[in-house]
Amino acid sequence: MTEAGTASGELCANCGATLQGKFCSTCGAAAAVDRNDAAEGWGSLTSEFFSSRGGNGLFSVALSFLRHPVDTIIRLTDDPTYRSQWGFLTAMVGAQMTLTFVILPRIYSALFHVPNTSNSSAVITNEVVQYVGMVILTPIQYYLCRALGTRRRSPLSYVKLCVLSVSYGALLSSLVALFFFATAVALLKSGTPIDLATLWEGLAVLTLIAVLVFVTESHRRFWGMRWPIATGLTICIAALSWLVVYPGLGALLERTGIGGALSGVLGG
Repeated sequence: MTEAGTASGELCANCGATLQGKFCSTCGAAAAVDRNDAAEGWGSLTSEFFSSRGGNGLFSVALSFLRHPVDTIIRLTDDPTYRSQWGFLTAMVGAQMTLTFVILPRIYSALFHVPNTSNSSAVITNEVVQYVGMVILTPIQYYLCRALGTRRRSPLSYVKLCVLSVSYGALLSSLVALFFFATAVALLKSGTPIDLATLWEGLAVLTLIAVLVFVTESHRRFWGMRWPIATGLTICIAALSWLVVYPGLGALLERTGIGGALSGVLGG
């Protein structure tokens, strides 16, 4: 097979699946020739964002994440036919923010006859923070992981992993918010004395631990890292994200009023 034929077809000579890298992700057979790595560089992200291909539905992917989170993210990341990661991210983050800042406060207000504290501008602000934060952090994470890992990965494949990681975190946070809300309403309706702030803090800590374990294991498998390296790297990136980048972006958007302006334009 000639190099031109491989570049145009990009199919495995053994099973016919789409090639990605030097080995077929379906049968494991070696590619006939090396592909041009520039095709999977940072410049390919724009086309991937608008790609509509993908054989996994939104709900089936969400259920798969709930059953086997690490296996699911590795499977989807290594699956060249799955191209719905951006849509899945938007759905999960949008659902999380809308549920937390709009729907649940309105239900709480109606049940207990208290002022409505829903804040639709917070949904816009937090989604902007999520996306801009990913743009800032992903290249930093990529080069750190490439230096410390044992497997060669392209920028595009790592961006896909990060997008799915954030999606899983949003999905998990939504479920925790629903659990907390249902528990709080049941306790308040029954008159059971409990410190809801303490309950929420405990759930938040458990969620944070679950996300850190998930990210550590998925990065360890994706990059071929040892546990101590993957754990240390995850903690460092988490600290940079949650203590520096996200708070800084949130404060910037609040000062400039971008979230409120977008909410007004979108009718929020």
